[in-house]
Amino acid sequence: PPWSLPRLRNPNSKAFARFRQHVNPLARRFQIPTDLPEDWPHCDFDDINLPLYLDIGCGKGGFLLDLVGRRHRGNTFETDDSEDTSSQWLPSQMNYLGLEIRPGVSQYAQARVEKKGLSGKLSFVGCNANVDLERLLNLYHGTDKVNITGKNNRLAFVSIQFPDPHFKKQHAKRRVVTPSLVHTLAKFMKKGDVVFLQSDVKDVLVDMRERFCEDGEMYFIEFQHEKMKEYELENPLGVPTEREVSVQTNDLPIFRTLFRRNSVTFEG
Repeated sequence: PPWSLPRLRNPNSKAFARFRQHVNPLARRFQIPTDLPEDWPHCDFDDINLPLYLDIGCGKGGFLLDLVGRRHRGNTFETDDSEDTSSQWLPSQMNYLGLEIRPGVSQYAQARVEKKGLSGKLSFVGCNANVDLERLLNLYHGTDKVNITGKNNRLAFVSIQFPDPHFKKQHAKRRVVTPSLVHTLAKFMKKGDVVFLQSDVKDVLVDMRERFCEDGEMYFIEFQHEKMKEYELENPLGVPTEREVSVQTNDLPIFRTLFRRNSVTFEG
């Protein structure tokens, strides 16, 4: 798989941080399951009996580095002027996993973890989420029986933020939120667990929302507030991504919605 290719660039060099912006997730090479260490996830997390935060399409990892640094080390890396409200939504102790399809980008993100002193709490995996997500979550949970009472390492919070819009109509099938992905999330999440979606392209947010409303109708309930206009939800975590900061700096709109898992047992 492309994520197993040797690193040809020095992760400490400026050139290593420059990457192509788009790939075709349906290309044959991105349909191959990623390689994982035999002892994953134990090799990446100090304690796998903790709830998991999952960021799908994490890019260079700045958002998770910032979020984990704020919550567990009192650091701020990328954005110092925002109000961190993550404690209102997230358990006090969690593990954090970012998935990124672009091979060089996932390597770059992982190289930043040790540099920031966040090893054991945060990890990045290069993969196609629509190929590897269920396998990764099965490994993290430690069993295929995901509803065992007493297991605390559930999938507690998922974010999908500013995904590749794939603007052309014929490329819409390349978008990351698919019926299969929605069902996989429903399988591993428990009542009250959260999916947070945001984009600066309204059509992309509408498309993601439709997948959860239609394909996840049995399992997810959209957060609504009577005084809230459509898609005007504030970022619940208060920790913005780099893209979010750029959009807000240019005084452009961001479209958001949030879903909670209900109590219906997944049947797949």
